[in-house]
Amino acid sequence: MALGFRGNDEWRDMSEYLVHLTNRIAFTRILGDGELRASRRPFGAARRVRDVEVPQQSVCLSEIPLDYLSRLVDRRGEFGVGYAKRAVALAGGAPVWYLRKDSPVANEFKRLVSNACGEDGRPERQDDPIWNLTPYIDFPGAYWETEYEFEWEREWRIDGLEVNADEVRFLFAPEPYHDGTARLWTGGPTPAIIDTAWPMDRIQDVLADRNL
Repeated sequence: MALGFRGNDEWRDMSEYLVHLTNRIAFTRILGDGELRASRRPFGAARRVRDVEVPQQSVCLSEIPLDYLSRLVDRRGEFGVGYAKRAVALAGGAPVWYLRKDSPVANEFKRLVSNACGEDGRPERQDDPIWNLTPYIDFPGAYWETEYEFEWEREWRIDGLEVNADEVRFLFAPEPYHDGTARLWTGGPTPAIIDTAWPMDRIQDVLADRNL
């Protein structure tokens, strides 16, 4: 079933899939490399901690249902890849834990991070398990004159993913780019290619045709 959740057609506010949307240049590179590589930018609760050897960079995906892709397209782009959520979880991915800035839970986690650092702000132990958790924790809220509010993206993170027929369930590209996308694909049989601007019934038909 393409839309809905766990066999429930009416559960359209949830999704079995995770999507990574981007621009055409990055998408072309992803297909050429055959992998989604982590951004150089650090993410999460330790993004400002110096000299953490455990990588804080991540590939970002979204659990947003396919019915609501337009809000993500406006921010990320019209090109991308879609995975089964279970496959990403088995590969080590996890949903981001949003702890509200200045809430008791957020303050407690920040205390754990602080306790793992010395007086110079650097980690006392590189093998402290806290550094494996920090990429998956964010603190949304008001920061000076900006609002860091991204819970609506329903974000997941992982340190990297392969892009091949065993992993990818579908690709995203505007319809004029479908033939070119198929030619760029080298990871086995070409997955379904979806235009994010299509109406939901057309997306449903394409995915149903692939038994997704």
